[in-house]
Amino acid sequence: MNKNKAVFYLALVIFLLALFVPFQEVQAFSVTMERERIPVGPSTGDRYQDSPGSPPLLQPAPSQPGTGQAGSGTTQNSYSTPTRTFRSEGTYVPVTPPSNTAPPASLPTAPPPPPAPSPQPPLPLAPSWLTADEAEAFALLNEFRIKNNLPPLQIHYGLTQVARLKAQDMIDHNYFGHVSPTYGSVGQMLRNQGISFTRAAENLSKAGNVNQAHLQLEYSTQGHKQIMLNSNYNYVGIGILPLKKTPGIIMVQLFTD
Repeated sequence: MNKNKAVFYLALVIFLLALFVPFQEVQAFSVTMERERIPVGPSTGDRYQDSPGSPPLLQPAPSQPGTGQAGSGTTQNSYSTPTRTFRSEGTYVPVTPPSNTAPPASLPTAPPPPPAPSPQPPLPLAPSWLTADEAEAFALLNEFRIKNNLPPLQIHYGLTQVARLKAQDMIDHNYFGHVSPTYGSVGQMLRNQGISFTRAAENLSKAGNVNQAHLQLEYSTQGHKQIMLNSNYNYVGIGILPLKKTPGIIMVQLFTD
């Protein structure tokens, strides 16, 4: 009997306690059972789907504009690139797609302009006492020197007179060589004619015209080209006379320092 009374009083206490339970506790419990809303992607407006029975997730604090931190819905970084948020172990994790903004390509630099060629010295004017053939030979000789970066030679009146004597001597005595039966060697002939020098040289050529005579010397393998391009010489004398027995000319070039 005592056992039945104890059960009765225990049931009565439980019933009375149930009557006085605050209504707020029931409401709090029902809030925790509400369905959470999970973002599924950005759109014109934020879009959510229900997830029944899931525990509540921590909501991230709203991000400041331009910081690129996660907030609710769609955020933007400093490049205005949309950022998606995904649920990862009870929180939101921002995932920023790679930016399509590429740094500007550097433009190729233009190569520096080539240095301006140094101006060539002008050809010395042929004096009036030169014949037409001698003036042409004088111009061809200096053009050849200038093309090889050498200064032009100056025409010398005394050397020209000696060159004419040598040309006439070869025609009169029918020989072609550097030693004259009349005047001797080149050095002897120059000294006897009053020409002072420390270096001297002679070129001889026989051809159909002045241009051919010049080319024979320019392309010769016997040292004529080296004489014409010798930087130690400053003066030249040129004597050209027509041949007697055959058509053509004979040319004498005398060089001194």
